[in-house]
Amino acid sequence: MGIIVVNMKKFVHIYMILLLVIIQAGTSVHAQQPIKKSKQTETVNGIKFYIHTVEKGQTLYSISKAYGTTVNIIVANNQEVLDGLKIGNKIKIPYINNAVITTIPATKEDKKSKISSEKKSKKDSSAVTQKASLPIITEPAITNEVIKPIGDIHVGLFLPLSLSSEENLDLNNEKINDETKIGIEFYEGFKLAFDSLKKNGFKGYIHVYDSDTDSITLENLLRKSEVKDLDMIIGPLYGKRFDRIQKFAKENNINIVSPTIQANHILMGNTHVSKVTPSYITQSETLAKYIAEKFNGNNIIVFNSANAKDRPYINSFKKAANEILAKLNSDTVKEMTFTTMPTFMSQTKANIIAIPSTNQSFITEAINKLFLHKQENLQQNTPDSILIFGLSNWQDIESLDFGYLKTLYGTISSYSFIDYSNPKTKKFILNYRNLYKTEPTEYVYLGFDVGYYYLDGLQKYGNELQRKLPKLHYKGIQTEFNFIQSDINSGYENTAVGIMKFNNYSYIRLK
Repeated sequence: MGIIVVNMKKFVHIYMILLLVIIQAGTSVHAQQPIKKSKQTETVNGIKFYIHTVEKGQTLYSISKAYGTTVNIIVANNQEVLDGLKIGNKIKIPYINNAVITTIPATKEDKKSKISSEKKSKKDSSAVTQKASLPIITEPAITNEVIKPIGDIHVGLFLPLSLSSEENLDLNNEKINDETKIGIEFYEGFKLAFDSLKKNGFKGYIHVYDSDTDSITLENLLRKSEVKDLDMIIGPLYGKRFDRIQKFAKENNINIVSPTIQANHILMGNTHVSKVTPSYITQSETLAKYIAEKFNGNNIIVFNSANAKDRPYINSFKKAANEILAKLNSDTVKEMTFTTMPTFMSQTKANIIAIPSTNQSFITEAINKLFLHKQENLQQNTPDSILIFGLSNWQDIESLDFGYLKTLYGTISSYSFIDYSNPKTKKFILNYRNLYKTEPTEYVYLGFDVGYYYLDGLQKYGNELQRKLPKLHYKGIQTEFNFIQSDINSGYENTAVGIMKFNNYSYIRLK
């Protein structure tokens, strides 16, 4: 059964790749012949329409261009296309472009009110294939709701979907890369958030772009007015691509979100950026405050890996902890290495050992040595108490011994925690299982939380959302949001970090 589940998940994910709404370098994923206007017409309620028969490779965008109209107008007169185009569908296109049954009005407050309807109509590249189309994420939300502060919301979602690689589109291929899987899983969660908000009247469009492309294709994409007119960009998920698009966002006054990057350098000098994943420095500070408040009076030690990359985390830990310990007239944090460990360990106080490191081999070796030290003392009937503390990356280190973590009361800082007893979580999991026939991953949850937080925020606050982030707290299924802006010239970091303790082969939340 395990193999069947894996294969089903792979099938669903590849199927999503084939049918996702992708705008890739401004072209359809299928080559197609120029579309000719239909000669067949029909008059309905006094309005004259072309009757266009959909052919393979045609999209709403390409059809709208051929007839000199917009995607909005086609959708407004053919609600059935929201379920996807199919070969042979007959759709009505107004003979006169402004003859439309339902339109989405603009407002004076809309920052894009001067943009023509041609620019407001975003490209839908859900090209017709031999397979039936899935519901598209660029479908417009309900059109008769009150206009929101920025009118129709347009968000660009940049994900690593690798559509240029044929091997990733082969259903029998076992080598789908991890980044592509993550991109699809994030999309699945984001789509569920979009669907949920749409039911409550969200007005907007989500446009999905493949960020896993060559630099020339990316630059051509960024020249397009449809991208420059976005209200927000979410992604890319990884470094170099994010750096380039962040620069583009700043130049065009577009707010941009990093869902996964931890390093805070992306915030420097750009108030348009917000990052969802707390940095290791923020995690170290949170861990230090927790330890200083709860274990002051004990022997608090920070383990030095002698790795220059870990120095900022060690310094941040000591600074945050010592500020609290000084106020409590308690001993400050000591710093030890493998060589000096025997000297710093106390037999009269509990040894509170923090290991703020990202070096997996060092973390594993440090925990192993602390466990052996404890075992030796037990054999010699020497009193010894050791509690170890680390960062969120412990959850990803396969070499850590569960028995050692339990014996040493392993505790970590973490920015993600799922309460499976929460009715909202249970409902989400059931919904996801029904749709995708598998279990949601951490990136599915992340996609949902990010989508819900930012789309709901745009709906409520429009262009004011960015400056309201520090006051807009939200607890999602996996991620909490608590933003700060450390410098008025920089972006916003999510600092929502919890404390979790290892118990029964998993981590339980303490704070």
